[in-house]
Amino acid sequence: MPSWDGFEMQASVRNQYSPDTLSAMASNTPATRVASEQTLVDDCIEWAKSRIAGQVFRPGMRLPSIRALANARGVSPFTVAEAYGRLVAAGDLEARRGSGYYVRQPAPESRLRTQRADSRIDLRWLMRHMLESAAPAGPGLGVLPPLWLDGAQVASALRSLGRQGTGRWLDSGTPQGFEPLRSVLQQRLATLDIVARADEIVLTTGITHALNLVLRATIERGDTVLVLDPCWFGALGVLAAHGTRVVGVPCTASGPDLDALERLVAEEKPRLLVASSAAHNPTGLSLSRETASRIVDIAARYELPVFEDDAYADLCATPVARLAALDRLRHVIYAGSFSKTLAANIRVGFLACSATLAQKIADAKVLTGFTTPELNERLIHKLLIESRYDRHARTLRERLADARRRAKKLLESRGIEIFGADQEGLFLWANLATDTNRLAAAWRERGYLIAPGSLFSPQQAPTTFMRFNVTTPLDAKLKEFLDSLRS
Repeated sequence: MPSWDGFEMQASVRNQYSPDTLSAMASNTPATRVASEQTLVDDCIEWAKSRIAGQVFRPGMRLPSIRALANARGVSPFTVAEAYGRLVAAGDLEARRGSGYYVRQPAPESRLRTQRADSRIDLRWLMRHMLESAAPAGPGLGVLPPLWLDGAQVASALRSLGRQGTGRWLDSGTPQGFEPLRSVLQQRLATLDIVARADEIVLTTGITHALNLVLRATIERGDTVLVLDPCWFGALGVLAAHGTRVVGVPCTASGPDLDALERLVAEEKPRLLVASSAAHNPTGLSLSRETASRIVDIAARYELPVFEDDAYADLCATPVARLAALDRLRHVIYAGSFSKTLAANIRVGFLACSATLAQKIADAKVLTGFTTPELNERLIHKLLIESRYDRHARTLRERLADARRRAKKLLESRGIEIFGADQEGLFLWANLATDTNRLAAAWRERGYLIAPGSLFSPQQAPTTFMRFNVTTPLDAKLKEFLDSLRS
């Protein structure tokens, strides 16, 4: 049955809501106001409309009976009946004989008009459509397909944790996160030549949370932050929310334009550089050792902190020199995550940085959100120490390599240019030779998600590029989309 305000809708109109519930419903607008410019009928109409607009009463849900609402608001049943009658005449409610009054379903054209009124292509638009349904489709998605993930492995680990007894994972946690997991991460980072003590690692709920904490601990509103252009759109959203001034560093097919980077560092005096060394989102490119060394050199000479986003580390098969390894965590703050490889809603990530900064970040973490969920951290710890995760990651890398080859072959056969070469991870940066903002809007109405290139640049200007997820099924829908580019 549909519900309202946590109460099950009952078949009997008389028992639909308890007296206490109805009193609470009416408390915001007492019917006994002396100095009211509205009639009691208008007051009831406003009460109902405000709750319909706020989706307390949703389409198809039944409103309180005339007698029940009259008693709760201290007015005559005739007053409520008149209000309901006017709402029926206005098209807001539907009267059903012997049943009561229900919120009317909006007309299809009304829904379309509402959708078009909020169709501006921006970060909120993309995130909303990526998350609005259980099975969104299209090359604009930013995650692996659910069928590629090992749900059985995760479920087994969760059952095992449950058998250990609740006392082990109902504690509040610690500021820097579950210490056994931090110790395992210390060993895993060493395989990337990143040497970090356990007290230099802080657990987070993912890369976004990690960047948020770094900004809170180190950046003031109005400070300048450099990002690669294009870059992960989530970073742009977080930086905008913190009130920073974002400047883009242009990227070439071989990585950031290093001369432009040094010039911008000298001219803009930024407080932070956000960069990625492996399987960059959205281009899929990784930094050469020479490029990484030059970035670290610039950071050292200008005392510039660098946030190294390595969310796709475990999807990258080719050895890549990490900035944090070359810098030895003097200026680089390294961030990793397991959300991309296990499940988007198993939110476990981490930061590695100097011990002093790690303490500041842990303090910011506690002050803004207390501790991270230890159950999730224990789950990741179990998967790592039993080697289940590493087997899963190897399988993902193999499947991605095959999917990437097939996707590139299809796109290039249609004359679509792919930015750079030797991509890794989930994405390709594809030049469709047309405004991808317009494509995104048009195809979203057909249930197909496109990630236009404008969302990956600080300027947000329309572009012909789009981010292409290589795991997109090469089916009739994709081919229909590609064929439409020729018309």
